Amino acid sequence: MADFPFSFSNRFQLLGDLNSENKNYQTKQNLEKSGKTILDLTISNPTKLGLEFPPGALSHILSSLDLCQYDPIAEGLESTRSVIVSEYTNRGIQTKISDLVLTASTSEAYSYIFKLFTNPGDEILTPNPGYPLFSFLIGLENLKEVHYPLKEDPKTGKWIYSAETIANCVSTKTKLIVLVSPANPTGSRTTGRFWKEWETLGIQIPILLDEVFVGYEFSGDPHEIPDSPNFPLLVCNGFSKMLALPQLKLGWILNQSPELYRSEIQKNLGFIADTYLSVNSPVQLATPELIPWKTMIQNRIRTRIMRNLAECHFFSEGNPKIKNKSAVEAGWYFLFEIDLERKDEDLVLEILSKTNVFVHPGSWYGFSHNRCILIVSLISEEETLRKGLEVLQSYLK
Repeated sequence: MADFPFSFSNRFQLLGDLNSENKNYQTKQNLEKSGKTILDLTISNPTKLGLEFPPGALSHILSSLDLCQYDPIAEGLESTRSVIVSEYTNRGIQTKISDLVLTASTSEAYSYIFKLFTNPGDEILTPNPGYPLFSFLIGLENLKEVHYPLKEDPKTGKWIYSAETIANCVSTKTKLIVLVSPANPTGSRTTGRFWKEWETLGIQIPILLDEVFVGYEFSGDPHEIPDSPNFPLLVCNGFSKMLALPQLKLGWILNQSPELYRSEIQKNLGFIADTYLSVNSPVQLATPELIPWKTMIQNRIRTRIMRNLAECHFFSEGNPKIKNKSAVEAGWYFLFEIDLERKDEDLVLEILSKTNVFVHPGSWYGFSHNRCILIVSLISEEETLRKGLEVLQSYLK
């Protein structure tokens, strides 16, 4: 390693070895370079899977905007926030324009909320199994990630939020609790029952509720946001999953905190937003024309999910080596647990090398290394998923 006349932030130490190569991805890249066609069952970018926002409509909407003016409002244009507030009203969630702050993405929304509530060295609770990105977002703020376990129902195989389990992980250094509903990749949800249990505990630690996958539930109890929480609550969402528009980069923070805290939280969030002014004008101006497409976009994605879900269930039921039938009820992912005493990463690498089928190992998402769990994307192109599962079926016989 070269010697530099300067030092890098210790944030990078919290993130681990950033130079280490992921053997699975490296093997996939080498196979692709050699001309092999990989059946990649992990892609979750709708713009790469034929689920993109209709290109003609998007071009028309953007071409009709007046882009010559710039109105640097920290919280975002009032007209944009008004449309988003109407969406919550349609869901039966009462809120106001003044409770909303626009961001360039949900990841940026996380960073704003981290800045709002934490100091370097503080702890943030995140779900396990969960999404690997949290580790990087938290590490870049010089914070410590602490996992709370999701509760697995042995009868149904569902992964459930347990208020008591989360509460048992709270320490004096805990400054924020992250909930994702529906969760990635387990489909866990913050149901009405969960919120009742949580509020009886009386914990006042702020909660960040990430609902980017809302609208993609297909069975079980629905995702809910509490009407009048007795704790600070900030809800994050955006266009990435809602409208299949990850490239337009619009997210937001909805402040649903008790009135006692709401104005001070909003003032400080506004200061952070004003410091960066990161949300571009075109996407804000386009929002009133983009939002009406939500029903069509989500219906199309849900149709893909349901067809692929049926294919995955058929695969599971027809293979004796599938140990547990996945009980995922929401989101974009499906889980297979294989009845093999193998490290999941080793099995994924072997499957890739021998069959050219690529799936994710569950350990990347926090599942136990003692369990051989494989994860696939439910928004994969249907023919690709079908072919990939056929190959896996033959391989696992």
